[in-house]
Amino acid sequence: MAVQDSVGDQRAVVVGVDGSEGSRQALHWALEEATLRKLPVRAVGVVQIHLVALSVPGYPYADETYINDLVDNVREMVASEVELARAGFDVPISVEAVMGSPAEVLVEASANASMLVVGSRGHGGFAGLLLGSVSQECVSHAAVPVLVVRPPKK
Repeated sequence: MAVQDSVGDQRAVVVGVDGSEGSRQALHWALEEATLRKLPVRAVGVVQIHLVALSVPGYPYADETYINDLVDNVREMVASEVELARAGFDVPISVEAVMGSPAEVLVEASANASMLVVGSRGHGGFAGLLLGSVSQECVSHAAVPVLVVRPPKK
């Protein structure tokens, strides 16, 4: 089944995807949960550009073409992660990339979801922390239950 642009009117299982190992595990859990609940999956990648960069005239990151390319690259990364993870799962999956703060985007996406799934740690931050800032914000502010997927113990 190919990746779809839309998951229709059903309240999807939303999953944050950033290409990290934690988000791959979250995507797998989201696919399992959606299969059990017979729900679609909405895989969301986020492009975060600091407002300071956007406010500096002539700064290359403020260029609209550059920003659109970033969003396209993130959408392609999310689609690639979905294609790798979807083997054995037969649920509708939408892929999207959104500009903004990762936590804010995922919390907003939770308003129309049945559940939000995130990895405990993404790219960046401090590896020793149990929860990353994004997962912490999602747990605190999402409109639906949040599943935070921890990496397997080594």
